[in-house]
Amino acid sequence: MACQSNNSKDFIMENKQKFGITDCSLSTEWLDICAKNVRFIASRRIDETITLPSMSTFINSCTGLVDTATGLDTKFASLRITHAQEELVDCDTDNPGVKVTIRGQIIVRTNPRNPHCPPSYMAIPVELVSEVIYDFYSTSTGCRVRCLKNELPMIDGSCMVINLNCRIYKEVCQGRSRYVAQVQGTVIDKLWKNENIWVEGIRPYSKSSITVCDTFSRDFCSAGCACDDDYVKMEAKPTVNDCQKSQNDNYDDMCDCE
Repeated sequence: MACQSNNSKDFIMENKQKFGITDCSLSTEWLDICAKNVRFIASRRIDETITLPSMSTFINSCTGLVDTATGLDTKFASLRITHAQEELVDCDTDNPGVKVTIRGQIIVRTNPRNPHCPPSYMAIPVELVSEVIYDFYSTSTGCRVRCLKNELPMIDGSCMVINLNCRIYKEVCQGRSRYVAQVQGTVIDKLWKNENIWVEGIRPYSKSSITVCDTFSRDFCSAGCACDDDYVKMEAKPTVNDCQKSQNDNYDDMCDCE
C-alpha cells in the first residue's frame, strides 16, 4: 500500500473505517514473504502512426453499423489494451530475447449530424507492438546485460508496464485526406525471480483472516465479436514530402552502460 503520509500506521488508522479495519491498534511485525524481485528491465519508446481504415469499408465490423458520413471528431481518442503477452524466443542461440505482443482498440467518435443528437463510438482493433526485445539493464548496477543467456536460468517470469496514449488527426496524403491515429508512450518489460525475503510491515487485519486472490483475464476483445485477425498494423511514418504532418516528436537516445 502506498500513501502520501510520512507515517503509514497513522494513515491506516485515520482511514481504518474506510478500509474495513476493526482493530484499535496496529503492530509492526517481521514478515517472511515470497516476492517477485525484478532483476532486469528493458524499455521501448513508442511513437507510431496508424492509418485508420476507410469508414466506408469498416461498416458492419466488430462494432456494428456506424454512420460516419460527417467524419470523426479529432478532439476525442481513447486507447484500450486488450491483449499483452511476453514470450522467450531464440533460447537455443547465444542471443535470446523476449517477444512482446500488445494489442488494443482505438475508440473513435463521430461528429453527429444534428447537434442535438449523441455521437456514435467505434472500436478499431489495432496491433500496437509485436517485436523481440534484447537490450535489458540490471536493476542492481544499471548496466546493460552483455549476455542475457547466462542470466535467464535465474529468471522465473516477466511482467510489463504499459503507458500509451493516442490522438486522432486528419492529414492529406497524395491528394487524399485520411484519418490517422498517433500512438505514443512507453512499454517497460521486466524479468523477475521469485525470492524469499524478510520485511518489516503492518498487519491491518487479524491473523485469523482468510485472504483469497484471483487474477483478471486481460486477453479479451469486444463482446460478441471475433476480431483476432482484423488488427490494423502499424505503418512506417510517411515522409514530410508525402504527407502533411502536424507533429514531429524527437527523443533523446538512451544511455548505455559499458
